[in-house]
Amino acid sequence: MHAAAHHVSIADGEAFLSTSRLLFGPITQRFSRGAVPSIPQLVSVNLGACRLSEIKANSHLVVNDRLFWRSFDPDAIKILMQLSGRSRFEQQQIAVDLGPQSAVIYDPVRSYSLQNLSDVDQLILQVPRSTFGDDTLARLCAPLPLPGKDDSLTHIVSGLMQMAIGEAHRLDEAGSRRVGESLIQLVNGLIQAKPVAPEFRRSPLEALRERIVAYIDANLARSSLSAEDIARHMGCSRRYLHRAFEGEGATLERFVWDRRLERSKEELLSPARASASISEIAFACGFNSSAHFSRAFKSRYDVAPRELRDRLRAVVH
Repeated sequence: MHAAAHHVSIADGEAFLSTSRLLFGPITQRFSRGAVPSIPQLVSVNLGACRLSEIKANSHLVVNDRLFWRSFDPDAIKILMQLSGRSRFEQQQIAVDLGPQSAVIYDPVRSYSLQNLSDVDQLILQVPRSTFGDDTLARLCAPLPLPGKDDSLTHIVSGLMQMAIGEAHRLDEAGSRRVGESLIQLVNGLIQAKPVAPEFRRSPLEALRERIVAYIDANLARSSLSAEDIARHMGCSRRYLHRAFEGEGATLERFVWDRRLERSKEELLSPARASASISEIAFACGFNSSAHFSRAFKSRYDVAPRELRDRLRAVVH
């Protein structure tokens, strides 16, 4: 990945896949075989709190089959704007067919797949979750297709996104931030304009729990992460915080502990983390010592972290 300006970056060739995972979380991308390949390109622009990216690539499949971490995504909602090509987006057993100038808004905390059926040119806007209220987020329990270009608000959002990516190299930091702020307001308007299907309405406690989980996932590396810290960030009492986990069969503290272990297992199995030491993975997942981590991991998975990694290497080689 190389920088085109202080707030613009470009990744192509081999850097395309690694940069995509960095920006969009632990996605898997599979390109079609047999076709004459072109070099995929990813252009990414910082717009203050938002990030706008453009992807130009051959037909390929994108799958996100688990919760994200360690990326721009933990506190982001995505808007996928199709400029050219045909794609099929699926989430929550709902399929959305995308053609030129169509779009979908979705919450990447839920598993999804994107099948790009042809060469595509796409814009992806990531908007901070914190800029949306619980009622607005409730509308994204399922993917939200946007009206076509005949809808004036969709047309404005599309035009502003295309302008921002095309003129990014000319925008200074203040200008980039103003564009991002405008997009935040417009996207909020797009989501609020759509009614919530009855089967996807959530209670305040359900909405709070989703916010808690997103915050925990984004802050697992902090060994000091506590119920008090989470309650302060959520703006509620610790008692109300624990109410969000009633009926889950685990306390909030146990949930955080389990989340640390789950992430550490994924880290150990990730090819991208093959060079990281056991200690580095332990600390990255919020454990205070590698010895403590190893004991907890073996107790949970009946295999020591080092043994699990050795097994993986034996299979690979």
